[in-house]
Amino acid sequence: MITRNKMATSDRPHATSVVELDCKRGSPTERGNQRSKQLAACGLWFAVFTVLLFVHNSVNAQASFPPVSINLNYPQYQRLRLDGGYQYVDDVGMRGVILYRLDETTYIAYERLCSMEDDAIVTVDGSGLFMKGCQSTYDFSDGRPSGGPAFRPLLRYRTSLTGQTLVITDEIVY
Repeated sequence: MITRNKMATSDRPHATSVVELDCKRGSPTERGNQRSKQLAACGLWFAVFTVLLFVHNSVNAQASFPPVSINLNYPQYQRLRLDGGYQYVDDVGMRGVILYRLDETTYIAYERLCSMEDDAIVTVDGSGLFMKGCQSTYDFSDGRPSGGPAFRPLLRYRTSLTGQTLVITDEIVY
């Protein structure tokens, strides 16, 4: 309900009229418009939430694969005999993994699928000091982005070493 009260200029020197809106008792049309606006806002929030959930799930998807055993004595894995060595393994994960030797007993398996784009592949830079993909660079130590637009780390799969046999599983390590 909108009412206009005319006030004398002596009561309010610069105001000729005041408009009051009674929000508690608007006309049926005004109440309907308010309800429509509330429903539209709720629908918008639901749509945004759904899109964010879909994006989160697609980017954080993970491959399901049986445990893969690698004999580190095989010649194709000779780069993994030294700390800082790496090797691509294509039969693991969604797009393969980069297997990295941190030290004598610690091996890390990073998913080669970029953490921000579903079709970009991560490779090791020619220097061998970092990984790169989707216009970003990633650290070997933790898979976190060190430059570029990516903000999520690469997926890291669980590895275990028994003697010279390294096993990579589909379990994600955070």
